[in-house]
Amino acid sequence: MKSISLLMTLMILLTASLLSAQTKVGIQAGASFANVTIKAAGISISPKLKTGITAGLFLDVPLSENFGFQPALNFVQKGYEIKDGTVKDHVNLNYIEVPLNFVYNAGKSHGFFIGAGPSIALGLSGRDKYTDSDFPDDNSNDKVKFGSDTDELKQMDLGANAMAGYKSAGGFIISANYNLGFTDISNGDQTNPDEQGTIKNKYFSIRISFMFGGNKHK
Repeated sequence: MKSISLLMTLMILLTASLLSAQTKVGIQAGASFANVTIKAAGISISPKLKTGITAGLFLDVPLSENFGFQPALNFVQKGYEIKDGTVKDHVNLNYIEVPLNFVYNAGKSHGFFIGAGPSIALGLSGRDKYTDSDFPDDNSNDKVKFGSDTDELKQMDLGANAMAGYKSAGGFIISANYNLGFTDISNGDQTNPDEQGTIKNKYFSIRISFMFGGNKHK
């Protein structure tokens, strides 16, 4: 409930930003290359990258001639892959993510830009597909659930976001984005804290965007 309330609050803030003067609206889509960092018993493990999709809306709110505020509402596929011999474990996690980026623009109407800020994501759904060609009877394709039980993942994922890209005078944008999750999304074994591990999301994405011309509101 707290996660939903926080997400609703962010949605209200985004709507308020839309009503401000000179705000522009954009749409974006691209590919995400996700992974996780797993730590257990003092050992860090980073599985293979999993390719997914990302799409959403963003606002561009000018703060000065070169600085702006760019909140967004994105659908992002996170997760990871593990390949070991005949075993393959493909985990796909679907999130709604709200990055709150502060952006520096090298040019007023076009040019390169960089930005960074915090992000909050809410887990929607997921799937864990496990296959073993030597033991096909062990294959599974299970839903990933978000909640507080030990076999579920935490729904809220807080992180930090960094971005860089180029904006054309016509409104087309190409950008790269890196997001690092701070939240341990694993609930772990609450009965044995000494053996609890941590799982943290991270992903890199490439997006193509288009920014519509903003109207001045009075």
